[in-house]
Amino acid sequence: MPGTVLTDLHRRGAADPGCLLSGPLRGVGLQWLDPGRSAELAADDVEHALYVTAGSGRAAAPDAAPDTAAPDDGIPLVEGTALALPLGTRTVLTAGSAGLEYFHAVLAVPHPADAPKEGEPR
Repeated sequence: MPGTVLTDLHRRGAADPGCLLSGPLRGVGLQWLDPGRSAELAADDVEHALYVTAGSGRAAAPDAAPDTAAPDDGIPLVEGTALALPLGTRTVLTAGSAGLEYFHAVLAVPHPADAPKEGEPR
């Protein structure tokens, strides 16, 4: 298959799709959080899409500190859960007792000045 590239994300961790694709996909990778660890994601200039591949955890609002949050705060994350962060949103991912592995895609969001005007081709 000419032009086909296969990447083992378990070995490499992340890949830059920009060298092959021209769409809004800016980064893809398999991420791992150790048990009890947290990572904050902010969709300031990009949007995020996540898919939990192993382990478990929670996604909560950034102001809900893990040490003060009730056990039912946030959204439970288990294998097979998908989560999207549209532009302007934030979340904190916290891994459960077995850790949390997730596929993470970062998508560019066109600025209004870059968007095609009505009647122009996309």
